[in-house]
Amino acid sequence: MRATTSGGAKRAARRAAASGRRAAGRVLPAARKRVRRHASGARIRCALALAVALAAATPVACDRGDGRLDVLLVTVDTLRPDHLGFGGARRPTSPNIDALAARGVVFTRAYSQAGWTLPSIASILTGRYPRDHGATDFHWSLDATLPTLPEILRARGYQTAGFVSHVFLTPTYGIGPGFETFDASVLDVGNPHDVSTARPLTDRVLAWLRRARSPWFVWVHYFDPHFAYLPHAGYEHFGDGDEARYDQEIAFTDYHLGRLLRAVDPKRTLVVFMADHGEEFGEHGGRYHYTLHEEVLRVPLVIAGPGIAPRRVDTPVDQVDLLPTILGVLGVEAPDSLPGRDILAPDLEPHPIFVERDRPPPFRQVGVIDGTDKVFIVERVDPESIPPASRGTAIPVRNVAAGVYRFDLAADPGERRNVHDARDARELALIARLLEHARGARHHLDAPVDVSPELRRRLRSLGYLR
Repeated sequence: MRATTSGGAKRAARRAAASGRRAAGRVLPAARKRVRRHASGARIRCALALAVALAAATPVACDRGDGRLDVLLVTVDTLRPDHLGFGGARRPTSPNIDALAARGVVFTRAYSQAGWTLPSIASILTGRYPRDHGATDFHWSLDATLPTLPEILRARGYQTAGFVSHVFLTPTYGIGPGFETFDASVLDVGNPHDVSTARPLTDRVLAWLRRARSPWFVWVHYFDPHFAYLPHAGYEHFGDGDEARYDQEIAFTDYHLGRLLRAVDPKRTLVVFMADHGEEFGEHGGRYHYTLHEEVLRVPLVIAGPGIAPRRVDTPVDQVDLLPTILGVLGVEAPDSLPGRDILAPDLEPHPIFVERDRPPPFRQVGVIDGTDKVFIVERVDPESIPPASRGTAIPVRNVAAGVYRFDLAADPGERRNVHDARDARELALIARLLEHARGARHHLDAPVDVSPELRRRLRSLGYLR
């Protein structure tokens, strides 16, 4: 808003604004390094805006909420950190994400909980492992008894909205409760193998934000980097191979994410940016995302907001950590017995990362990462354990085989040498820890998801069925 005032009025306005910023910028205990906007600061800014607006006969909106931070959670499908600028990308794919990283905390070893969309996103929203939330394959949905991040925040007065672009992230799979507004309409734009959705998805979010009241929580899931990789005008110089088109998809998504980031106030918004999983480009003889190798499990994670000092954190973290971390920033008590921790805490300690996946059938893959030691086990699953409507959906893959795999990520970050040794005490201890974790798995209590012909068609188009 622009208004014409005298020099004295301008100086008074600047003094009042500075006072408001100081009031709004007080921090809670320094060890937590958090900022909570004081309602007094919000009222000062609002009163100042009204005074200037009245002088200029210009209307202004002052729905600033009660001073609590707004929260923007952005997840991007199939996004590898090494294809982003701050992660070492060879092409200029991500100027807007890089700018966010420059003002936030970058977690250099963030891990997906499952290596594919449904269980990974369910872990983000619930703070629970796949073994506990139940959404482990396309015939099972999220356990409806578990509290989710939008439900927790809505109960505390947040306006909540979700905007998604993946067929798994819908009420069919238990995704949606807790959102006052839940918009999956971008799925109707067209087959994701033929069209891009970053633009219309962003348009929908921006339209909602223009009428939102603070405090709000918005979750946005971008799909475009998922295969098939589409070319985009303006990025032809990236090239035409799969990885080049993948980078074009990232750059296109980054452009529209930039529109969204510019629409929120960085002084009063907590921004959390993460991917659901990565992608394979032949590193271990396969394509897409079917394994527990680093190219599939490693994901970008950036957290930025008021009072959060920019830095890099090399301690391994995972998706179950996001919910308690977001609640920690907001000063909201997390549900009991969550396995994750507040990863912005100054005394962050390493803990084992547990990963698991039931796709592609007929394999089950479980793993543990402890520091730079990684062990995962691949075993064949009895087809009788799969709901009848979902049997016979095996996907032919070349790089998933039953066995035990161990890698030293310090000496062999590319996981080229399986150093499995059944006599090694350290390996045996890791496997025991993994089996103990697996023994805590809950059984599916609900009936399987009814996979309709239309849903089956969409799943087949995305490569989940053959």
